[in-house]
Amino acid sequence: MLNGSMVDYLVPMAAEMPDMDVAHVETLTRESAIGAKGAGEAGTAGAPAAIMNALNDALSPFRVEITEMPFTPERILRALGKA
Repeated sequence: MLNGSMVDYLVPMAAEMPDMDVAHVETLTRESAIGAKGAGEAGTAGAPAAIMNALNDALSPFRVEITEMPFTPERILRALGKA
């Protein structure tokens, strides 16, 4: 059966999860003044674009478009001519 629901699956509970040890590993680099490197932030780069596309899709019936961040209520209202 391909179209099961969440009722068909066992969802792991906290008691069923293994213990986790969290540790930090520091390896400095000479490429920057303070020895810092990236911290995995590249994985978050697509989220603002996806939000902007969703906002503009929702606003398209009103023939307005938002092209600047941050996405504030004031900016959205201004685009709609309501502020």
